[in-house]
Amino acid sequence: MLLLIRNFKKIKNDKGPSPVIFLILLTFSLLLLNGCLFSPFSKGSVEGYIHEETVIDTRPLEGALVSITGSSNTALTDAEGYFRIDEVSIGARTLTITKENYITYKILSVVIKKDEVTLIDNGNPIVIRAVDDKYLFDGGIIYYDSGEYSNALTTFQQLINNFPESQYTDDAQYYIGYIYEKKLGYYIQALLEYQELINNYPNSSYADDAQLGIGNCYYVTYDYSHAIEAYQKLIDDYPESSLLALAQYSIAQSYRKLANYEQAILEFTKVIENYPESDYAAPAQYYIGYSHYQAQDYSQAILEFQKTIDYYPDSTWPGEPERLIAPCAQYYIGWCYGKKLEQWNDAIPAFQLVLNNYPNSTWSGGSEIPPDAQYQIGWCYEQLELWCEAIDAYQLVIDNYPGTSWSNFAEERINAISENCPPS
Repeated sequence: MLLLIRNFKKIKNDKGPSPVIFLILLTFSLLLLNGCLFSPFSKGSVEGYIHEETVIDTRPLEGALVSITGSSNTALTDAEGYFRIDEVSIGARTLTITKENYITYKILSVVIKKDEVTLIDNGNPIVIRAVDDKYLFDGGIIYYDSGEYSNALTTFQQLINNFPESQYTDDAQYYIGYIYEKKLGYYIQALLEYQELINNYPNSSYADDAQLGIGNCYYVTYDYSHAIEAYQKLIDDYPESSLLALAQYSIAQSYRKLANYEQAILEFTKVIENYPESDYAAPAQYYIGYSHYQAQDYSQAILEFQKTIDYYPDSTWPGEPERLIAPCAQYYIGWCYGKKLEQWNDAIPAFQLVLNNYPNSTWSGGSEIPPDAQYQIGWCYEQLELWCEAIDAYQLVIDNYPGTSWSNFAEERINAISENCPPS
């Protein structure tokens, strides 16, 4: 460094060194002293041994690919597990070991020195292990939980292919079907994967879940007849399953979707009779009422909806622990009395019970039931030509539920009938 400064002074004669140049040279010298600047031509080597883990000991692993940052060279381990890589740029490097069906292994901060051979771990072998079935299954679950479904599918399928006798293969097969059904919406592929599980692992604890999945795939694609067959097969083939009530409930819903309301009512009744303690008994009773409603038997629908309220006052919808079934039934009692039977005087107190007993109730989509019920009260008064009472009821919609669509409808009705109720 002193030589550089002397030469610089000689060139510049008596003017002395430029302060800027001097600062640059000083910075360069500090970087050099701290090891931050190395010649790109400074190279070293690395060597070591790689073994594989076995159930009782370790043994040399042949054919593992070893690479290191700072070099384009790679090496394959020999029969003794030995490798060496030359021409590695000096500095802290990352060593990577890969081999098909083995866990990738990385060693960070391998220090390469100029013209020296760095021996990994003082010659002690690096021990890696084969990719086993549990490792693959856990990896598939990690991908699944993180939403990386493509990687999850690949990993689960690798488990099935590489370890066909593993205790996790049926689990992996079920997850494949479930991902296609619930996460990707590929229902035909999901159905095939579920059937694969049943065919290949008939004694799996997931077999009944797979059979339910087959029914669900048919149901969501509107193939209700085949859905019924699939659900019934679950009931017939897996009599100890915890899914029986859901399967029976799904059979009933399939018949309802086919507009076979008479059969749907019979199937919903089976849910109540055969699985009275299940989460599906209360919704089955509700849908008995709703099936009568769809069949235009409104008087019977009212009776069945009332049973829902009387027998299951605190029951909630399956999977929705905060949403009661009863207010939906109560609303439809009012609707049947009003819009269907035109018994307006009976409809009004029915709708009022929604407001009194279920002020925070909602439909399945999240919309509130009370503003709808309050609007219907106004409509009923309007049909009875009780104009002032209708306006008062509509005004309650505006006052109590501002910003809702029902508030806008109520304002329209008030404007339409206000002339029939002169100010007092």
